[in-house]
Amino acid sequence: MSMNAQTPPAAMKPDPGFMHFLRFLGVWILMGLLSAVLIGLIWLAIALSSTGRRKRDLLMFFIPVWNIVVQVQTIWRYTAKNVYWKPRDDRPSKSLFSGS
Repeated sequence: MSMNAQTPPAAMKPDPGFMHFLRFLGVWILMGLLSAVLIGLIWLAIALSSTGRRKRDLLMFFIPVWNIVVQVQTIWRYTAKNVYWKPRDDRPSKSLFSGS
């Protein structure tokens, strides 16, 4: 087997929009509540890392408006059942419910 052989993409799992939204809302609320005791911020850093960003991107939460964009995008990707975005070569991507 050649070193350049690529693995075939995994089959996409069905992910209805409303159920994804409910998962997103639940994880967002839970992270917000846990942020009061620092666990939510650590969890958010892990979510950032899992969705292709760096953990230090947590510092973007000090930028007005941009913090909302980063948080919503990160938690939306983190609660998806599929990795539908193009992962970066240097950062592996997975989601909480993808099972991979």
